Amino acid sequence: MDSFTERALRICALLAGTLVVGMLAIFVITGIGQDPLQYVHPAADYARLLLRNPPVLRAAIGLDNLFIMAYSAVFVLMASLRWRDGEARLLLVVGLALLLLLGLLDMIENFHFLAMLARAEQGHPPTDAEIGWQAVESMFKFHVSYLGLFVFGLALPRNSVRQRALVGLMVFVQWPVGVAIYVLPQSLALPLVFVRFAFFLAAFALVASIHGRRGASARVDASAAVPA
Repeated sequence: MDSFTERALRICALLAGTLVVGMLAIFVITGIGQDPLQYVHPAADYARLLLRNPPVLRAAIGLDNLFIMAYSAVFVLMASLRWRDGEARLLLVVGLALLLLLGLLDMIENFHFLAMLARAEQGHPPTDAEIGWQAVESMFKFHVSYLGLFVFGLALPRNSVRQRALVGLMVFVQWPVGVAIYVLPQSLALPLVFVRFAFFLAAFALVASIHGRRGASARVDASAAVPA
């Protein structure tokens, strides 16, 4: 039977993927989003980025706040399902702790963007020190996510093609791409930002598929076939 946990996981994964699409659409159509604010710019340029279109920026940040809640729920629900198997529990605990720290850092980042935007609208643009702090916090946040996804991926099962594809993305793909974004010249790094978006879409789609109704039924059938 399709368990409540798996249904909740499937819904959260689909919601997270939908929110990624929404944020990507806003960025592609308007050029507005958090990504440009995660890098160091001269204070005047940074203020212009904040004030370019405040309502759209707030909408993008609002979607990201929902995304944080959705992906955090996905990781907690995945960990709870894997925990029942009694395998790789240390990796699960470490990976989940890092990914929940990611959610906290992500919220702090968004709240700081909103605070800087409100101050800029009042005629008080961010200082160079504040911009530098935000860039460091953003880099730290992303690298926590790369490590968390890597460790969490090592704890996941690899029994089916879709499970192996998900683990492959988490263990072999996401962290080299993510690290490269911050060490390559910006002209080369920008396309990798879209690769990072694609990773999130593919990963959440795989999670929803793995824990779909057919996947759940297949696991129940397999369990029933094992002699007691």
